[in-house]
Amino acid sequence: MAAWGADAAELVDAVNGAAGGPAACSGADAYGIDGVTPKVAVRPAAVDAVSAVTAAAHRAGAAVTPWGGGTRTSIGNLPRRYDVALDLTGLDQIIAHNPGDLTATVQAGVTAAALQRTLADHGQFLAVDPPLPESATVGGALAVGSSGPLKWQYGSVRDVVIGMKVVQADGAVTKSGGQVVKNVSGYDVARLHVGGLGTLGVIVEVSLKLTPLPAHETTVTASYGSASDAIDAALDIFGGGTAPLALTVIDASAAADFKDLESGACHLAVRFGGRPRAVERMVSEAQAASKRHGCRRIRQADGAGAASLWRQAADFGWDTATRPTVGVRASVTPASVGSLWAALQRQGTAPGGRTALVGHPAHGIVQAHWRSDGAQPVDEAARAFIRSARRAIRAAGGKMVVEQCPASAKAGLDVWDDVGDQIAVMRSLKDQYDPRRVLSPGRYVGGI
Repeated sequence: MAAWGADAAELVDAVNGAAGGPAACSGADAYGIDGVTPKVAVRPAAVDAVSAVTAAAHRAGAAVTPWGGGTRTSIGNLPRRYDVALDLTGLDQIIAHNPGDLTATVQAGVTAAALQRTLADHGQFLAVDPPLPESATVGGALAVGSSGPLKWQYGSVRDVVIGMKVVQADGAVTKSGGQVVKNVSGYDVARLHVGGLGTLGVIVEVSLKLTPLPAHETTVTASYGSASDAIDAALDIFGGGTAPLALTVIDASAAADFKDLESGACHLAVRFGGRPRAVERMVSEAQAASKRHGCRRIRQADGAGAASLWRQAADFGWDTATRPTVGVRASVTPASVGSLWAALQRQGTAPGGRTALVGHPAHGIVQAHWRSDGAQPVDEAARAFIRSARRAIRAAGGKMVVEQCPASAKAGLDVWDDVGDQIAVMRSLKDQYDPRRVLSPGRYVGGI
């Protein structure tokens, strides 16, 4: 086999040989990550081909990075090496759907939207709402691991996984879990790969727990003069007798990019689902809580209007219209959301740019998106924002991930927060699963 450190033509030959036929893609430039372009991109159409390519890379010490829909490739540290982009969108089959068991098994390259459309025909859905679902793949959403607004009611993305097939760094194919929800015996190896950014293995197939679609849905939005009032109302609802599907606060800066939201105001959006009479009761309670905290206006939306709002909330910061210069995600306790929000909002008044905040108080997630106004050198201003945001988040007892920033500003930066003693366990797992450091080298916590 040709040396993987050689030119792209030799890499293409090696990849195609491993895959058992033409598999290499033209246009490897389209698979760049933080300005680093692979020597070759490959798009296998079968698990065996993924295994063969990965095994060949492992033997030669070539660096492989799995690629899904390409929607959130900015997450992660700068690649230490990047020889092969392993495009998994060729694995796009729904292998099995068992409506009676509320389970499905799909290949990693199925897009989130395609899967949801199929499930909807049976009155079911996958309780995961990644941004840009028409492009985002199921495997990619699991590899990134962050949850959208629906996490409050349905849990994290880890909670929908009941089984997984993974190609390891040396090409071995392993399977964990099963295809039934009750299969919970033993150590859940699949959880290692959720949120692992492809550093321990390549997700190629997954069995998922499904959820019935609510009989009825509606969304209440309340506008406020201050974010603190909106957050207080959200926490009031959170601690009350309702069970929203999602509970999201949008500050005035972020609201300017949402369709149909009143400009110059902060907003609380509450999504309810269930039987019509139960939804009606929960809406009434949410409206009463909103009024207790001085809302200016309350609106109710169903159908397409509500769907559009939640699509914008999940996509915020990732679509072209709202993509920031720097985007960070903070995780704190629900009780700390208000104080953290105030600290982050103060940064929006500093010279150099503006900050837009979207948060999910019930599960303690705050997304801060900063856009440069060009008044200062971008890298310098971006690093300053990241430093001050990290200080504020640590002061609130939280953790922060830098999800987006200029590649040039990542030099010397670990975008993941300090994980303490856990780093030793993570490095041990990397040593066990990928001793040659060929899977996404450098991109995960601590440069793993």
